[in-house]
Amino acid sequence: MKSWQIYNIFNRYPNLIAGTTKKDNNFSYDFSLALHTGEDKEKIFQNRAEFASFFPSQFRVVSQFQVHSDKIINIDKYEIRDKWSEFKLNADGFVTSKPNTLLTILTADCIALLAYDPKNKVIGAAHAGWRGSKDNIALNLITAMEKLGSSSKDIVVAISPSIRACCYEVDESVAKHFTSYPDALVKTAKDKWHLDLSVVNKEQLLNAGVKEEHIEVSSICTACKSKEYFSYRKECGCSGRFISFIGMLE
Repeated sequence: MKSWQIYNIFNRYPNLIAGTTKKDNNFSYDFSLALHTGEDKEKIFQNRAEFASFFPSQFRVVSQFQVHSDKIINIDKYEIRDKWSEFKLNADGFVTSKPNTLLTILTADCIALLAYDPKNKVIGAAHAGWRGSKDNIALNLITAMEKLGSSSKDIVVAISPSIRACCYEVDESVAKHFTSYPDALVKTAKDKWHLDLSVVNKEQLLNAGVKEEHIEVSSICTACKSKEYFSYRKECGCSGRFISFIGMLE
């Protein structure tokens, strides 16, 4: 676990567990943790059991069958009994005020947003690809936490490793949705741009009322660092996924 990506912004909270896994060739499929991408499910279950073993025994792991939406679910209304529960809710994020619940997001170039309100003890996590970012999923995550009693000014957020502008080329059909974020777009050729979704999501968080000093943006580009992180773009449609996680100890 020490070799995983850990976020400095969460270090001051001893009751919080958060980070992002990396590839590990000691496990099947370099420690991919996704069930929906075609690998042998039994081997993925073995990886998941190993992942879960790093956390306190009372923790319950929660994941989603992500669909590139902007929807955030409050999972407090669901009874979670299994060691690992994967929901099919047509959503891409969730929030909870319950301790001992580990929220997880699977990615391979997209962004995972990990959020914590230390004052009111609320956590949230969201998957932000270009479609979710286009629809302002970062704002929806903060709004969902506010419905559980949080204030945006108290929320701290980590933006995970993701593909950055250096490697993420898009065409006009994608770029047109982000023209209001000029710092996130660089035109490189006719009808071609390089896009940085980390810039987009940080600006959305700021617009939602999160303080700039409460946001940590990973500098890691998953395509540049594909030996450590899965990259769908760099690895020509790889099926592996790493996982970003956040949970509160009781």
